[in-house]
Amino acid sequence: MQPAPRRDVCRAVPRYFFHLYNDEVVCDEEGQDLAGLDEARHVAEVNAREMAAAGVMNGQLNLKHRIDAVDEAGKIVCTVRFADIVKVEG
Repeated sequence: MQPAPRRDVCRAVPRYFFHLYNDEVVCDEEGQDLAGLDEARHVAEVNAREMAAAGVMNGQLNLKHRIDAVDEAGKIVCTVRFADIVKVEG
């Protein structure tokens, strides 16, 4: 018989939702299970860069657009603005 798992070893992984605020609001209904806030911020930054790049490919880039990472309680834990993830030179 296997012993029951220790409660301090089996911790729940937090789920984060990534809401996009651009020309319209797009709410993430599914979310992602991530290790923590640092990983959630990284996912938001990668998604923002991908969306900014797609906008540039279509001939536009709105630096006011943003992604809010929200925890399961509905609290905004970080905001990534498109202006924060690109360096515009020249």
